[in-house]
Amino acid sequence: MKKLYDLTHLIDPENAVRKFSVKMVGANEVNPDVIRLENQWYIMHEISMVNHLGTHIETPYHLFKDGKDLGSIGPEHYCGPGVLINLKDVPAKSAITKEAVVRAAEKAGGIKKGDIALFNLGYAGLYGTDTYADSPYFSNEAIRWIVDQGAKMMGVDAMGVEIPDSEDHVNHAALFEHDVLLLENLTNLDSVPVSRFMVYAFPLFIKGMDSFPLRVIVEAEV
Repeated sequence: MKKLYDLTHLIDPENAVRKFSVKMVGANEVNPDVIRLENQWYIMHEISMVNHLGTHIETPYHLFKDGKDLGSIGPEHYCGPGVLINLKDVPAKSAITKEAVVRAAEKAGGIKKGDIALFNLGYAGLYGTDTYADSPYFSNEAIRWIVDQGAKMMGVDAMGVEIPDSEDHVNHAALFEHDVLLLENLTNLDSVPVSRFMVYAFPLFIKGMDSFPLRVIVEAEV
């Protein structure tokens, strides 16, 4: 039997971590000929937001001017076989070494070419708190090893994969120069009972956009 697992943080407009404001408008503001029947209000919303919000995906265009954006990436890149790699034993604020990733990946059956590699750091429950930023971070060697295995997407239950206090973006570059997409702020990884599954992570199809919130779903045999 297959079961779906939602790895997405709910975006609450009243408690969004980054800019996210919503204004309700009547649909008549767009279409003055709207007719409302009894018990209907037929509304729309205007949204102003930072696109790197909640559980979101990042593309090479986030870092490289000539990189692929959400509108130039095919749908096959947004879904596929996934592997869950447990790194919850890595201490807070410490580097995740290549050796640690290799060991953890081997326990999960390895990272195969075309995989979507999801890394459980154990920080999803701290989302929205000050200590969320204390998660361990990936060394550049670890990131490059993940890329070398052939992963097409990487995901973490943390705010990012960059080295703290570094503005060189070396980890983003290591991913994006090989068109490896990045999922940030995942949740519910502890609920997934197996190490291999299917992942579906489809953002909106928008030209000229480097990132956008999305819903990430795992389909696993139970």
